[in-house]
Amino acid sequence: MRITDARTGRGTEIRPRRAGLLRVRTLAGRPGRPFDLSDLRALLVTDLLLRTAEIRHLQVTTSLGHPASTPQQVKLLQRDAGLLGIHPPADEDAGPADLEVRAHRAGPAGRPATAEQAPGADGPPPCIEVGPVTAPFLPDEAGLPSPLAALSPAGPEPLAVRLALLGTPHHAPADLTAESLAEAQATLHRWRRVVAEAARTVSRPPFADAVGLAFDGFADDLDPAPALRLLDELSTRPELPTGAVFETFVRVDQVLALELSRDVGWSPR
Repeated sequence: MRITDARTGRGTEIRPRRAGLLRVRTLAGRPGRPFDLSDLRALLVTDLLLRTAEIRHLQVTTSLGHPASTPQQVKLLQRDAGLLGIHPPADEDAGPADLEVRAHRAGPAGRPATAEQAPGADGPPPCIEVGPVTAPFLPDEAGLPSPLAALSPAGPEPLAVRLALLGTPHHAPADLTAESLAEAQATLHRWRRVVAEAARTVSRPPFADAVGLAFDGFADDLDPAPALRLLDELSTRPELPTGAVFETFVRVDQVLALELSRDVGWSPR
């Protein structure tokens, strides 16, 4: 697995200090400010990293580092993370981390490392910088109780927010508009319908090459774009073996975590 280290600007192999165990610390929040969607996005990037690593049989532990936030603020952040299907990190900043995931404006990533002071066992760990999130539904986010409160109460389900965020490279700014969220919700409905219909047929092995390309994208700087393109293509190819389509969707959703098999076995009355 490779990530772009924000401290050096270079591609970096993820190398755990302890074989088989990757320790990831998510840095979120700013002193005197509630958590916002950018902090939630950092937790999502950590979750994507965790799921990608586990597919490759690597154990991952995650922790949350934050400024002097209140227990209630942390609890609300964890609640919103759970709604987005994010594995909850421990509410502590303990032990040496192999990798940091830093939310936008959570603090400086540190000075760029030099050849004489490269990140490693004795230096700062590699760092993933996560881009900001804007959601122009409420003009003032300073008093919002939790990150998802910045979205319209009549908006899409939380997993559509997850999909919308996954559709933008994690280092780039993400603009959650009403249109982009509605499109993400429609895509979820379409993909779930494909999976539910395909589940009624005889199972077949997934498309191995396609799954491999999707997982290669995850392992190359946590890029979900190949996986999203794959599912979009499969959803428009009715001539393909539906059993293989089903297994491919389910396999890729192990990392995307969009609950694409949610409607299997359900039939409208």
